[in-house]
Amino acid sequence: MNGIVTSIIEKDGSEMVVDIHCHVLDGIDDGPKTLEEAISLCRMLQIRGIDKVIATPHFIGDYDSKATPENINEKITTLMNELKKENIKLEIYPGMEVFASNDTVDRLEKGEILTLNNSRYVLIEFSFENIPKYMSELLFSMQLKGYIPIIAHPERYNVRYRKSGIIKKAVENGSLLQVNSGSIMGVHGSEIREEAIRLLRSGMVHLVATDAHGDRRPIYSISEVEKELTEICGAVNMRKLLYKNPHRVFEDKDVEETTVVKKTFSFANLFKNIRSYD
Repeated sequence: MNGIVTSIIEKDGSEMVVDIHCHVLDGIDDGPKTLEEAISLCRMLQIRGIDKVIATPHFIGDYDSKATPENINEKITTLMNELKKENIKLEIYPGMEVFASNDTVDRLEKGEILTLNNSRYVLIEFSFENIPKYMSELLFSMQLKGYIPIIAHPERYNVRYRKSGIIKKAVENGSLLQVNSGSIMGVHGSEIREEAIRLLRSGMVHLVATDAHGDRRPIYSISEVEKELTEICGAVNMRKLLYKNPHRVFEDKDVEETTVVKKTFSFANLFKNIRSYD
């Protein structure tokens, strides 16, 4: 699609599309390498129907010195100035995707880690393969300090997470889950798509975001994601996942819970899953 995508649902002020997980800044992580690439990504995000982006470069502590609050805010200022010149209306706000470690809470308290748009919400990811022994304790400690953890893309984690029940327990104890739109659309294969669907229908997911890194993976239009989410978990849940809850995180308000959806047989989904094996 080459033009601005029109949502199938008319948006009001509270339903502007906020992408809470996006690697849009150049030269910090595995997102755009140059300012020109960052501008190109922003243009594509606007075309796909995004209104606001929280920039979430990877923060991995002592292993990378580029993801600092100062550097991120400087990059945002530079990028926003260029977007104005290009007449790109996308708005960029500060954040991080934090790789969990034993000292995450200490670094939050010291101001080394940015929350999402200076809110209580912290986007956090864990090892895809191995469950950290400190995972539950860390999430609890974050909440004791007043932060609300948002676990990034749990659908991509190793099956050990699901079998252990640790993600379910984390949600029961107050953590939130964010699923990638690309996972829902099958970018990462059928197994990850099926896990995304399972999580969405379980009522455990609160947010959907792009996790865009540039042009290496497709960025789907909001209308495409709306349609897919509606088929998976219904229009009410879709509205919360794609519009209401991201906007509530952006404004530092409490999110709304989604509801459990009973799985129903669909020939359309059957054929879609078959195609994902091709």
